[in-house]
Amino acid sequence: MTRLLRIGEFARLTRLSVRTLRFYDAEDVLRPAEVDTRTGYRLYALRQLEHASRIVALRRLGLQLDEVREALTSELAERQMLAAARERLERSMVRQSSQLVALRARLEEDDLAAADAPVGIRLEPARWVASVCDRLSAASDVSELFLELRRGLDRPSTGREGVLWHRCASEGALTAAVFVEAPRSTRARGRVSVFELDAVEVATVRTLDDDDAAELGYRTLRDWMAREGHALLGPKREMALPAQPGWLEISFPFRAVAPA
Repeated sequence: MTRLLRIGEFARLTRLSVRTLRFYDAEDVLRPAEVDTRTGYRLYALRQLEHASRIVALRRLGLQLDEVREALTSELAERQMLAAARERLERSMVRQSSQLVALRARLEEDDLAAADAPVGIRLEPARWVASVCDRLSAASDVSELFLELRRGLDRPSTGREGVLWHRCASEGALTAAVFVEAPRSTRARGRVSVFELDAVEVATVRTLDDDDAAELGYRTLRDWMAREGHALLGPKREMALPAQPGWLEISFPFRAVAPA
């Protein structure tokens, strides 16, 4: 008969807290082998110790909980999730390095107020893109959409990437479409679609690809739109700047509103 361990004993052996084990059970990451129908106690098998160790290792490598759940399904899935975590970490390192450069440069400015980037206006050209859209729980979930986008293309794309924010957190929900420049002839699979983004006049700011810096950029553009009396014309855009790793361009499509 297979020996079963009570949750406290299993917690001691895995060095996971009882609270964490209950959470992993609820999230379908590490379910107990059995649950005593009379007492409700969770019971774990010895063979699950290896499973728990693997979960701990994946979490230490930076995998999110949903990625751990997916990684446990197959070796291929684990490699894909590890690649996603590596990409996140590399972006974070680039962002922090760029932030350090920006901090040093700002400290060298004689007039800090004059150093702030102004709002720019330009005509954003039409471009063909491959895109996938969804509602998100958090802004960071766009990384999952980018993974889906890349898997849905018939060939890798080296064009510029970006996000169209149809609805933002300030509006009570998050709806985003990630996109990458792609030839019109691109064949897409799954939820990925290929279409042309229309040319549009945009107001832009450039910021570090960092949550706090980006929020400041959004606030700058909102204030500018209100001050100039312009109306938003379509989803807000974020695009990476290939020539400036770790930097982000935020754009608001707009139309001028005639004075009353």
